[in-house]
Amino acid sequence: MKARYIDNTIISKGSREADWLFGTPVLQWANSGLAGWSKTNSLSQNQKGTGWTVDLYGGAQSGDDWASCYIPVNELPVPQFTAAQWSWYQTNAESMGLGIVIWAHDPADFDKRAEITQLGGVAGLEHASGWNAHEFDSTDAGMFFYGENTTGTALTAGTQYTWAQFQADTLFKGWSIYRVSFDWGWEASGTFESAYLAEVKLNGFYIPFIPRPGERAGFETKTVYKATASDSSTVATIITPVSGHRVKIHSIFMNTASNTAAQFEVYFDTGANIAADTTKAIAACTLDTDTQAFETVQFGEDGPIGVVDDVVSIRTSTNITTNGNFTIVYHEE
Repeated sequence: MKARYIDNTIISKGSREADWLFGTPVLQWANSGLAGWSKTNSLSQNQKGTGWTVDLYGGAQSGDDWASCYIPVNELPVPQFTAAQWSWYQTNAESMGLGIVIWAHDPADFDKRAEITQLGGVAGLEHASGWNAHEFDSTDAGMFFYGENTTGTALTAGTQYTWAQFQADTLFKGWSIYRVSFDWGWEASGTFESAYLAEVKLNGFYIPFIPRPGERAGFETKTVYKATASDSSTVATIITPVSGHRVKIHSIFMNTASNTAAQFEVYFDTGANIAADTTKAIAACTLDTDTQAFETVQFGEDGPIGVVDDVVSIRTSTNITTNGNFTIVYHEE
């Protein structure tokens, strides 16, 4: 992606020759966190951006749970990174906002690097329910770093500074930026519900949010298994989505070890049976060991999808105690 440059710098000239400065966003997460592409799912969330947002779910927080949007940067000198703007939609008010992290290294020695992070709770970084936005510049305080092989800096790791102080530092002013990220989580406790990153502009250059070829909406694909329990004719929940999300089914495997014929049912919501609301039906088949002991239902990428917060339920029409089981492949959007 082309961008604006400051002339007469070796590194930015190299970026110009390579014909890109800011790359395509990459989504990352760890532990309780999740990240995925999301189509806008409410009228209020359709106000900004391309129509796609980055769904960052921090999850239950214990100090190392996070989700992030990484944007590659082609060796932009630290002094040249002068401005950033971003907007995001928070499901709930949280103790911290969606902050920026600037990843820098010595362009001649990749053993020397640092993560320069905006404190999530710093004054001026919004963190209310609904739409939030931040305008970052060199006067922004609450920036601290940790890294490797940073001997020579006049700054102290873990201490807060302005971004201008990093730009003027005897060590970091000669380094270049290889990545910018927007991190959600890293709190000591609580639960971070989804934040939807909608717009990012770096050095005046707008970053388009569009999934790469092969990427799809939603979080990673998962598999869940659940055996029946007595009374198996009583509805049981097999999947509970992350708050504010929908379950999309890819495939279902059902089998029985009972010679008693029973209809195996899979459906959205918590109805007493699959007939309680026929619009919620996903799959049903009759199984017993005398005729047919298992069934596989394959939907692929275009399987049934529930409404927001709908659980997925299972049951059998007759009590077969612990003799049945269900395996479902799905993802959440």
